[in-house]
Amino acid sequence: MKSDIKHLSNLSFSATVRDHQFFMDAQASAGGDNKGPSPKELLLSGIIGCAGMDVVSILKKHKMVADELLISAEANPRKEHPKIFEKVEIQFKVRGNVGKNELNEAVKLSLTKYCGVTAMITKTVPVHYKVLLNDVEIDSGIAKFD
Repeated sequence: MKSDIKHLSNLSFSATVRDHQFFMDAQASAGGDNKGPSPKELLLSGIIGCAGMDVVSILKKHKMVADELLISAEANPRKEHPKIFEKVEIQFKVRGNVGKNELNEAVKLSLTKYCGVTAMITKTVPVHYKVLLNDVEIDSGIAKFD
């Protein structure tokens, strides 16, 4: 894996990963140009992107495909330096004809065994999650890797 960044202006950077280019920046109120997400926002997206890929792959093994899978994450950095997240809260919203047990298994396997991004984060910050199937909460817990 490799990533390169180039400083553009203020706190704005151009990033290149494989053949993909994107911007990282801070909000204008923090001295940036607001040209893209911040590194912490990208990390938060990486956590749920990794988990989402796991969930889709595991459900596929059960021959199940969700009509809709929405994953959101929220985290607040602490006030003192280093301003790491106090905790991460993830919500999995699934719609469709997906088995409750299979969905719970997919989420738990992602957040206890497979998702390397979450595994790295849980060394420092607790990661809590909720699973909703067709608008009904069916599970919640804390990600934990051995």
